[in-house]
Amino acid sequence: MSNEKKRHESGESYDSTDSVGDLIPTPPDGGWGWVIVFSSLLCNIIVDGIGYAFGVLLPQWEEVFHESPGKISLVGSLLVGVYLCAGPLVSGLTNKFGCRPVTFAGSCLACLGFLLASFSSSINVLMLTYGIMGGLGFGLIYLPAIVSVGFYFEKKRAIATGIAVSGSGIGTFIFAPANAAMLEAYDWKFMLVIHAGIILNGCVCAMVMRPLDPPKRKKRKPKIRAKTMIDRVKERAIANRNRAGESESSVQIGESFAKLQEAKRLREERLKEEGSDILSMPSAYFEKTNKLSFSEAGESYCGSPVVDIPKITFSGIDGKEIPSPESPRSENFDAKSGSKEAVQRKSREEETTKKEVSDANILKGVYSHEVEPLIENGYAKVAPRQAKDYSSAARLRMGSQHNIEKKDYARPMYRQDIFYSGSVNRIPQFTSQPDMHSYITSITTIPGEIEIPPSSVWDHCTCLPKSIVDTLRDMLDFSILKNVSFVLICVGNLFAMVGFYVPFTYLVDHALEQNVSKTDAAFLLSVIGITNTVGRILSGVLADLTKVDALIINNVALVISAVLLFLEPLCTTYPLLILFAALYGLCVSAYISLTSIIICDIIGLEKLTNAFGMLTLARGTSSIYGPPLAGALRAATDSYNYSFYLGGGMFTVGAIFHLMLHLPCIKRKGLQELTGADLDVPEAEAPVAV
Repeated sequence: MSNEKKRHESGESYDSTDSVGDLIPTPPDGGWGWVIVFSSLLCNIIVDGIGYAFGVLLPQWEEVFHESPGKISLVGSLLVGVYLCAGPLVSGLTNKFGCRPVTFAGSCLACLGFLLASFSSSINVLMLTYGIMGGLGFGLIYLPAIVSVGFYFEKKRAIATGIAVSGSGIGTFIFAPANAAMLEAYDWKFMLVIHAGIILNGCVCAMVMRPLDPPKRKKRKPKIRAKTMIDRVKERAIANRNRAGESESSVQIGESFAKLQEAKRLREERLKEEGSDILSMPSAYFEKTNKLSFSEAGESYCGSPVVDIPKITFSGIDGKEIPSPESPRSENFDAKSGSKEAVQRKSREEETTKKEVSDANILKGVYSHEVEPLIENGYAKVAPRQAKDYSSAARLRMGSQHNIEKKDYARPMYRQDIFYSGSVNRIPQFTSQPDMHSYITSITTIPGEIEIPPSSVWDHCTCLPKSIVDTLRDMLDFSILKNVSFVLICVGNLFAMVGFYVPFTYLVDHALEQNVSKTDAAFLLSVIGITNTVGRILSGVLADLTKVDALIINNVALVISAVLLFLEPLCTTYPLLILFAALYGLCVSAYISLTSIIICDIIGLEKLTNAFGMLTLARGTSSIYGPPLAGALRAATDSYNYSFYLGGGMFTVGAIFHLMLHLPCIKRKGLQELTGADLDVPEAEAPVAV
């Protein structure tokens, strides 16, 4: 049975009487959404809290397994790296099944992985259970937790997302000393069992992530038309005919005179409303000179069709037809000089026609965001306009409306701004729309059946559901690597993420080498967590200001983080280590939380999902090999100083690639790639406004 037939039988196919706007859910910006925020906060506390506090486990496993720090760190780096690399796959699953079942499955998988890890007898087994299984489970928890917040909030998204992602810092603050306390009271195996129980609470968080459905339309009761004089006369004539046995022709003559009187009354009332000069003519003029003619057109004098009512026209002395306001179809009738009701009726008909055309275009997937360049802070912004676009990006939106189900409009990954964490007031697509619902409709793109030759490996994948394939094809579109600005961001993250996890992994062990107690050493990670929470909120507030460039905040944070990693070996006392942890947590928070805002500002909202997917893969890959590489330097030099130097060097290289985005030639090239226009013009000859 074909998919179209199944949808027809289940009643899920698109109905032509339905408006596209009625099928797309609008975020409530509150209500149950705050429960979603709290659930996402708990998920982030669990996932990032356990992942960032791995450094407390490192010294313990060195003693137990007698392995090098580099090999042991691979267990923790697999945990965080796998859940980042799993982003595109988890996005597809979320688009198909929703946030609730995916988060539930992730909690069960991660719980199982940690339980099996408690029985591990070697590092290799820990890599498989704790690292890969746990990381995949964390990926199934983390991404739906972020997506669910973005799906429930638009205008208040910056606040809601800030509260949710602050769980990363709160979790680090909680789990670092908690792990140290559990290792002192129990052994590491019992601690993993406790972690498994905590992770299972993600199932409770998943239960409150109910899907967002479009509002139900109220059924309108049919209006009953009031009886007119013609109806009453006709009823009386029929009744009299039945009683007296009169012929049908005599009844029709009586009806005709009644209709004539009704028409004259309506005409006089309409002329009074219009203040026409015709009222100045004597009434006898119409009685003597107007010639009454009947036709079987079947049109009423109020503008609505009525059966068996003849059409009445009036002729003047010269024989020309006098236009009647009741006949807007007359050639001489002017809508501008007509009644207010006629003008309003015509305006409503035009608006309805435009809305139907707009809905049909969106439904068929031909709505494309061709960019209209706007320059702000030296970067290209994009404003949507409706046009047909047959580029590779638009090809994903082209298809038949019969391939779109009603529930497709409520799938989160079809929204272009689902990963955007800032205020929508920064998005040109939002400011160009009259209201929030129009904005949501304009950024919802649903791929249909592809009618052109496939150009991607995903186009040949028929074994997976369409909603999963659509998401994978969108997030793993490698054509974005042709964009110079994105390549600089991606390469910069490849280097910076190598050094990102070095303090989280080795700071505790480095402090223990300086004779700091285990409890105080674990508290260093808590300090990073505290300032990380403050930094996420502060950077979000600064980025929401229209005059502040998010890229500048990001680059300053990268440079300071690099300097701090170079200075960490000089921190030989506990107060200096506290100062390092506080400043480092503050700086890296901006680097992580401003990612989606920077991508949207430089590349555009339409490419946000694609860029986010590719960037997540780059970050996950660097996170896997970064800590083991720093651990190998520790084993080779017998000192953690060179490990932190490596982290500082990687942050420096990453900062250089991000700073290159400020170069005028890169800005011009990025704008040219956005608009497709030739902008290689001297500044003196360039127009003042684009």
